[in-house]
Formats: sequence, C-alpha cells, structure tokens
Amino acid sequence: MPINQANANTTAVIIKIDPSTPESEAKRDLLEEIDIFIRERVSAADKLIRDLAATKIEPGDVILTYAASSIVEQTLIQAHKAGTPFSVIVVDSKPLFEGKQLARKLANAGISVTYYLITGASHAVKDATKVFFGAHAMMSNGRLYSRVGTALVSMLAHAHSLPVIVLCQSMKFTEKVALDSIVGNEVAPAEELLSESERRDLLPLLSTLSSSKVDDKAGAEEAKKDTTDVLKWVEESKNLHHLQVLYDVTPAHYINMVITEYGSLPPSSVPVVHRLSTNI
Repeated sequence: MPINQANANTTAVIIKIDPSTPESEAKRDLLEEIDIFIRERVSAADKLIRDLAATKIEPGDVILTYAASSIVEQTLIQAHKAGTPFSVIVVDSKPLFEGKQLARKLANAGISVTYYLITGASHAVKDATKVFFGAHAMMSNGRLYSRVGTALVSMLAHAHSLPVIVLCQSMKFTEKVALDSIVGNEVAPAEELLSESERRDLLPLLSTLSSSKVDDKAGAEEAKKDTTDVLKWVEESKNLHHLQVLYDVTPAHYINMVITEYGSLPPSSVPVVHRLSTNI
C-alpha cells in the first residue's frame, strides 16, 4: 500500500520545476526536497513518537508486540535506557519471522525478552500488560493495516482487556477505507512459505506422485536433496495452491490509542489528523 502523501509531495515538487532547468540541477533540487521530507516527516516524527510512547511504559510492565516494527523497537530501547524496569514478549509467525531479529536486538540491548510463535499467542497475552504495534498504514475508518496476524493478536488482547497502542507516523495515514484483508493485499511467494526443512519433508510425497522412478539408490539420494522440485510442483499443480497474505486489517474497536507525532489520539481521529498533515 503506497504512502500517498510522500508521492503527492514528490509530484508537487516535480511540477514546480521549470522545464528549462538543467537536468542535473533539477535532480539536485528533487533530492534536497526528499531529504527534507525524510528529516521532517520521518526522522523527526519517529523521535517524537518514540519519546511519547516510552512514557506509556511503566515499571513492571510486560509489553507484547507482534512481528517487528522499527518505531516499536526504538520505543522499547528508549524506555530501557531511561531506566524503566519492564520486559517484552515478541510474538512472531510465518512467512517472514521478523520478530526473531527484533527479539535478538532487544535482548542484546539488555531487555528481558520472551519469544512466542503465533500459535502460542493466547498464552502470551495472559502475561502481558500492554500491546504495542507498528503500522503499515492507518485507514480513514480507523482500521490498522499491518503484518498478517496483527488482527488476531489484537482480538486476543481485547478479550483480556489489554490496552492496544499503535505507533504510527501521520504520513502513513490514508484516506482509503479497508473493510477486509482481501482487497489490496500482497501474497508471499512459495519459497517464503516453505522453509528448506519443510520442502524436504514434502519430497517423499512428491516422489510417490511422480511418474518417473529412480532405480539406483545413489540417484534416489540425489533426488531427495533437490528441494527446488517441491517449489516447482507447488507452482505447477492445478489442485494445490499455497496462499499466504502478508497483511491484515484490524478493526478500530480493538485499538485503544494511536500515537503519532501530533500526540495520542483515538482511531476515530485518524481522518482529522490526515487532513491536518496533508495541509502542512
């Protein structure tokens, strides 16, 4: 899902460039505008969000987060550096396993971390006191568009009366409305769905379905090593389809607060802040 505001700003700069301007000068001006946008709307916004969100972490808190978000990572490390005693639960899932890297970074920073797969999310929420999410986008109807699995963790948190807090720059706000996760999503390729070990586990099934027989033992052993045949089988099979969407949509009533560079606000205020930020 594109960041419309960044695209609009870039387009506006290009339109203002005089056609007679030398190409090298036009590129320089465009790069300067991009640098200003990143500095003011991304880097500065991240710092404001990080500092505000860190104040929401209280001594003894157990912060649960899902997958990985750079702004959530910055917030947790900031709170740790401020001396607030707390721990973190990282819930993760296929196909990207982004949470592994986040858990490692937080542990290396000295934060106590517990790592769960999403299959254990119902147990993880029982130990948490707050939930922090990053965002790919905030829709104008207050829904959160984020890594697939976020909606599930949000619903579990809501069922346990845990506050769900989304950290999101205003440039990720959009005027679009999302009612489900089907329209405007992305699909992970087959090689990201199946790990190397999982492909090897499917090789016996593939060999039984294959019409070609490998007679000699050495040839059979060599065939077992070639897991690329599994991916080819999945792609060419008419009756077997692997589907893994990369994002889902979390309803607004599962979100308690959205923290932006403009402060803390309810999901219902997203369209207001979007209008404010686009008029700057």
